[in-house]
Amino acid sequence: MLSACTFERGVILFNSSPITQNNALHDQKVFREGDIVYYLFIAPKQMENDLIRVQVFTLTDKGLLGGEDVVRTKDIRLMKDERYYYTDYFTFWQKGKYVMQVFSHDDFTHPLALNFFYVQ
Repeated sequence: MLSACTFERGVILFNSSPITQNNALHDQKVFREGDIVYYLFIAPKQMENDLIRVQVFTLTDKGLLGGEDVVRTKDIRLMKDERYYYTDYFTFWQKGKYVMQVFSHDDFTHPLALNFFYVQ
């Protein structure tokens, strides 16, 4: 049996400045070591669950087909007015290609959103 199921995806946008209405839709992909990376997660629709998991991993050249190393995982309880979005920031001190994904706490298999960025 074959299925063509698709999952609604939200978006994650990155910026080197705190997220405001003026720069919310400017997605920056490259940061320097030690830069503060601000991010905005926008859900595909209002989330029923009030818990999300934000996970960041780095893509490496280890192994035949490459590898992944989880570098940060944080569980967040959303306030009622945050059921469509969440914003926060972090800092990384190692160069590399990173991927951020956001999950609902009731499904860790299919991310609500994912995006990548580089630290140089």
